[in-house]
Amino acid sequence: MPAREHGLLLVVEDVHWAESATRELLDHLARRLTNVRSLVLVTYRSDELDRRHPVAPLLQTWRRSGLAELVSLSPLDRREIAEMIAAILDDEEIGPELRDLMHARTEGNPFVLEEMLKEAIDRGDVVRTGHGWQTRSLGELRIPETVRDTILLRFARLDPAEIEILRAAAVLGRTFDYATLVAVAGAPEETVHDALDVGVAQQLLEEVGADGHATYRWRHALTQEAVADEIVLPRRQQIHGRAADVLVEAGASPLEIARHLLGAARFDEAVPACVEAAEEAEASLAFAEALELLDRALPHVRDPLVRARLLCHMGRVLWTDGKTAAAEEVLEEGIPALEEAGKELEAARYRLVLARCHWEQSRPDRSHEEFERARRVLEERGPSAELSIAYMRIAGLYKFEFDDARSLETATKAVEVARAAGADFERVWAESWVALALLDTSRADEGMQLLDESFDEARRRGYSFIAHNIAYNDAWSRLHTMTPGVGKRVEALASEPGPAVMTDMLAIAASWALRARGDLLEALAAIERADRSFASASEKVRWRTKVELAEVLLELGRLEEAAAALPAPSERAELQDLVYDATPQIRLRLADGRLGEAVALAREIAGHADRIGPYRGTLALAVEAFVAAGLLDDAQAVVDAGRAHPTDVGATFLDEAQGRILLARGAAAEAQPFLARVARGAGARGFRLVEWRARTLAAEALGRAGSREDVARELAAVAAEADAASALLIRDRARAVAGELGLAVPELVEAVSGRDGAEPELVRTGERLVTSMFADVRGFSAVTSATAPADLAERIETLHRWAAAEVGRHHGFVDKFAGDAVMATFNATGTRLDHARQALEAALALSGKAALLDLGVGIGIAVGPAVVGRTVAGGNVSVLGTTTNLAARLQAAAGVGEILLSDEAHRRVAPWLAERGLEAVEQELELKGFDGPQPAWRLRAAATQ
Repeated sequence: MPAREHGLLLVVEDVHWAESATRELLDHLARRLTNVRSLVLVTYRSDELDRRHPVAPLLQTWRRSGLAELVSLSPLDRREIAEMIAAILDDEEIGPELRDLMHARTEGNPFVLEEMLKEAIDRGDVVRTGHGWQTRSLGELRIPETVRDTILLRFARLDPAEIEILRAAAVLGRTFDYATLVAVAGAPEETVHDALDVGVAQQLLEEVGADGHATYRWRHALTQEAVADEIVLPRRQQIHGRAADVLVEAGASPLEIARHLLGAARFDEAVPACVEAAEEAEASLAFAEALELLDRALPHVRDPLVRARLLCHMGRVLWTDGKTAAAEEVLEEGIPALEEAGKELEAARYRLVLARCHWEQSRPDRSHEEFERARRVLEERGPSAELSIAYMRIAGLYKFEFDDARSLETATKAVEVARAAGADFERVWAESWVALALLDTSRADEGMQLLDESFDEARRRGYSFIAHNIAYNDAWSRLHTMTPGVGKRVEALASEPGPAVMTDMLAIAASWALRARGDLLEALAAIERADRSFASASEKVRWRTKVELAEVLLELGRLEEAAAALPAPSERAELQDLVYDATPQIRLRLADGRLGEAVALAREIAGHADRIGPYRGTLALAVEAFVAAGLLDDAQAVVDAGRAHPTDVGATFLDEAQGRILLARGAAAEAQPFLARVARGAGARGFRLVEWRARTLAAEALGRAGSREDVARELAAVAAEADAASALLIRDRARAVAGELGLAVPELVEAVSGRDGAEPELVRTGERLVTSMFADVRGFSAVTSATAPADLAERIETLHRWAAAEVGRHHGFVDKFAGDAVMATFNATGTRLDHARQALEAALALSGKAALLDLGVGIGIAVGPAVVGRTVAGGNVSVLGTTTNLAARLQAAAGVGEILLSDEAHRRVAPWLAERGLEAVEQELELKGFDGPQPAWRLRAAATQ
C-alpha cells in the first residue's frame, strides 16, 4: 500500500453527513492503521453534531482509546479576518471599518466571509474609494444566497411545529426571553419547550439566562437573520406587532419596542419610539445605533416640523460621531425647515452644530457667519448655555487667527453668560478657552494654571468631551512653546471613552508627544494607525493627520514619502495652520534643495510675525530658511519681531534662531553659548529632536571658533543618539557637519554608545545584507607627479570630506580611507530596504564632485551578505565577506567617471534608473578571485551630470 513507501494523508470532509457504511469504514481504518505511516483527517461541523448524532459516539470512542486527537478550529479573530480579506482583495491595507463589519457579520466563519465578500463586491455594497475599501451600513450587507441555502437546508429538517416556534423566536431577535416567546408564539408551553430543546440540541440556540430568568440566544446571527427573512411578510409583520404589544405591556426599553413597531409597519407609533430610543442610545454613546433608528424612522414622517427636527437630530448625532460631512448635509436641509416652521430659537441651537461642521470641513469664514447668526438669535432670549457656546466658538475662531485680544474678550464673555445661565458644563469649557487665550499673552503662567484647573474640573464632573478638547489643545500649546508635559493630558485619558470627533484629535496629539521626545518609530505607528482609521473624519482632522505623518516621515529621513503625504500650503484654512505645517513644509524643501520655495514660506511667516509671535518655533523655522539662503538681515528681523511680542513662553526657540544667525555671520564664538543654552533647555524639557539639532549647531559653532578637540566626540554622540532613535534627518546633518569640518566620520559612528547606554545596532556583530561601495582615483600616479604635494593633499582631503558627507547623507558610513580610495557600507544596521539606491546616489554625487577637483574616480557597487561588527574589543567596525571583495574588484574594472554595479545591485536600482532615463550596459567580467565570468552593469556617471 502507498503508506509503506511514502506515507499517506487521507482527508474525509463533512462526516456529519456520512451514512452508516462510511462511518463503519472510518472506524475500521482508525483501528487498523495505527502502525502504518498514515494520517486520516476527518472534518465535521460541530454545530451539526448534537449528542444524538450517530457520529458523536464514534468520536468519543476514538478519543477514549487514543486513536484520535480532536482539533477545534476557532473562529477567525479581527486580525485574521483582515488578513483573509487582504488576500482575497489583493490589498495590503484593510481599514478597520471593513474588517470590523465583516467580523461582526460573519462571526469569524471563513466560508461565510468569502461568500459574503464576493457577493458584496458584486452588488456594490463594498467598493474601492480613494480612502480604501468602504462599506455601506450593516443592514445593507445581505446574506449571500449560498450561505442562506446552507442554513435553511439544515433548518428544514426540523419538525413543522418546532419550525413555527423557532421562526417566531427569530423575529424576536438575536436574544429573546422565554416569557415573550410564549406570549408571541401563541402556542402551548409544552410545544415551546420542545422547540427550545431541539434548538439547543441542534446548536441553533444557547441558553444565556441567569438568576432563574430564562433567556435564549441564537448561536449565529446569520442563522437568526436567514430564518426570519424566510417568513412571508404579512406573517412576519404579525409577529412583530404581537411582540411590540407584549413588550409595551411589560415596560420594555424603547429600543426593543421601536424595532418591532417598525417591523409591524405601525409607523405612527414607531417614529416617536425611534426618537426616544435614539436619545437613549445617544446618551450611552451608541451613536451608530441612534443613527440607524433615526434613519429608519425618517421615511415614515409626514409632518414637516417633525421631519425637520428629526433631520437636525440626525445631524447632531452624525457630528458627535465624527461624520462631519454627512452632518453638514443633513443640517443644511433641516435648519431652514425649522425656521420656516417659526422655530428660530431651535434652529439657532442647531446652527451652532452646523457652524462647527463648516469649521471642521476647513471653511472658517462660513463657520464664523453661522456662529454670529446663531448668537444674534440667542442673544435676544438672554443668557443660556447655547449663547455661551456661541461666544466660546467665536473666541476659538479669533484664537485660530491669533487675534489674542478679541479671543480673550469673547471667551471671557462666554464664561460670564454661562455663569448667568447656571450652565456649569459650558462655564468649564469656556474657562479653558480663556486659558488658551492667556497663553498667547504675557500671562502664560496664569493661562496654564487655569487650563489645568479646567481639565481637572471637567474630569471630576464627568464632562468627557471638554476633557478631551482640553487635552488636545494643551498638547498643541506645549508642543509649539516647548513647555514640558506634551501629551500628559492625552495619556491621562487613554483609557476613557470619548466622542469620536475628539478621539480622532487625541490620536494625532499622541503622535506629537512621541515625536517630541524622539520616539519616532512609535510616533509613526501611532499616526499611521490614525491615518488608516480616519476615512470618514472631517477635512480638518484628515489634514492635520497628513501634516503630522509628513513631519514624522521627514524626521525619519524618508523624504519622498514625506513629500507624498504633505498637503500643499494652499490647503491651509487659517493662520494657525501655518504653525501646524511650517516644520515639514520648510525643512522638507531645505532637505531636497528647493531653497527658493523654502524662502517663500519663510516670508509668509515673517509677514505674520506680529501675530505668530507666541509660537516662536515657527519663527525659528523662517530664520532657518533665511539663513540657508544667506538672507541674514531678514532672519534677524524675524527674531526681533519675536522678542517684541509680549509673551513669556518659547524664548528658547529664538535663542536657537539667534545662534544660527551669529554662526552664519562668522561669529561662531558668540553663537556657541546661545546654542549650548538651547540644547540644555530642550533636553531638560524632554524635547529630544530640538536638543539634538541644537547640539549639532553648538558643535559646529565650537568647531568653527577653532576649538575642535571635543567637537568630533559631540557630533559622534548626536549622530549615534539620533540613529538609535531613527532620527535620520538629524543624524545625517550631524555627519554632514563633521564632514564640513574635516572630521573623521567613521570615528563618530563607532566610538559612542547608543541611547540608554545600549551599544549601537551598527557594532553588534552579525551577518546582514549590505551594499558595499569602493571608489578610487584613476591615474593617481600621474596626478601625483603633476601636482604640488600641498595642493594634492588639499584636494584629497576635500575629496574625503565630500565622500564622508555624501555617504552619511545617504545613510551609510565610511569603513576607511586608504590613500586616494574610499570604502563605504550601506545598511550596516540591517534596518533599510533602499540601501542599494542610497549607495548609487552617493556614488553619482561623489563622482561629480571628484570631477570638480580634476580627480576622475571609478566606483564599484555590490549587494550581498556580509559579517558586520568589531572583530576585537575596542576595534573599528569591520565589514567582511565576498560582497566587499566583489565591490573592490568592480571598482578596479571601472573607468574614469564610471560606476560598475553587481547583478544584484542593478536589479535593485533598475526601476530608479529607468525613471530617470539612465541605462546601464550589461557585461561579463573576469574578476580576480572569482570563478568564471561575473555579470556586471556599467553606468557612465558623467551621463547623469
